[in-house]
Amino acid sequence: MAKLKKLDLEQTAYFCEQLALMVNTGMQMDDGLEILSEDIDDQNIRALCIYLAEKIEMGDTLAVAVKESGVFPEYVEKMIEIGCVTGKLDDVLKGLSEYYENRADMQRSIRYAVFHPAMLLLMMTVVVIVLVVKIIPMFSDIFAQFDSDIGSTVTDAVGLAYVVGEGVLIALAVIILLLIVVLFVPPVKKALTGFLSVFPLTRRISRCFSQAKLTDAMSLMITSGLDPEDAIEYTIELVTDKKLKAQLQDCLKRVQGGEYFSDAVCNAGILPKMYSRSLKIAYTSGSFDEVWKKISRRTDEEAERTLANLVSMVEPAMIVVLAIMIGSVLLTIMLPLMNIMSALG
Repeated sequence: MAKLKKLDLEQTAYFCEQLALMVNTGMQMDDGLEILSEDIDDQNIRALCIYLAEKIEMGDTLAVAVKESGVFPEYVEKMIEIGCVTGKLDDVLKGLSEYYENRADMQRSIRYAVFHPAMLLLMMTVVVIVLVVKIIPMFSDIFAQFDSDIGSTVTDAVGLAYVVGEGVLIALAVIILLLIVVLFVPPVKKALTGFLSVFPLTRRISRCFSQAKLTDAMSLMITSGLDPEDAIEYTIELVTDKKLKAQLQDCLKRVQGGEYFSDAVCNAGILPKMYSRSLKIAYTSGSFDEVWKKISRRTDEEAERTLANLVSMVEPAMIVVLAIMIGSVLLTIMLPLMNIMSALG
């Protein structure tokens, strides 16, 4: 059998949803996987279904089969194992499907947010290339027709325009290269994520996305019957924001020291005070899992709003930068030309 490929976020969400349907209907897992393999077009998912069905037929549990397949995120492996132990596999699989669907939606939002600035950046590069390759040589030919008395001024203007244009072009090429490296080199992407979590201009949005990821995970784990201490330990591994990770570690120490979970979350500063108060009330009223779901939904919405606000500021800023870059190249030629025309007049 061909080597299985890692599942992306959307595939993970879809597969967990299908597994949840099988568990909910009481279908034998191996039979359900075989039926799914016959109806699906995705070759990787089909191969995965066949692999899991064979493992389960041989006597392995779903948790073991999923882990040995090596295509699922580690978080999925752990949660399915927890679901098998606690008897809440149906709830766990549904929660995992929602969790990864949310992560996929958030990833699409980020891609959309990056797409427009990237297109503007590409447009800036094309415009500057046209200026350097076509426009400046055209002006050079025009200036060459003037008298030799103004030849030195013309030569200086054209030379300065070339220098400015090439400098802008090099800067844009470096930015595009860095963008490509960040998108396609995982270690660099991970390092950038850590940098964005502390950089003043991006710190807020990084925390919003990390909090959304945290609350989604906590909601799933609390619903799955996991005790708060274990839930925090698993969540620490998922969070990339350095400050939030440190606060989670502080929260874990407080819980291990005997502090109530809701108080530990509040005192560690993991969530805004409004959410922390809701958790305190939920802890005494017995609606802990429901409140986590509401908090998860609100933090997801807040992250999306923050991203939209950032995009609304970035695009106008890039247009201004585009105008300045192109204008700086043109002015180096137009100002001497205006002086020459004034002198001729």
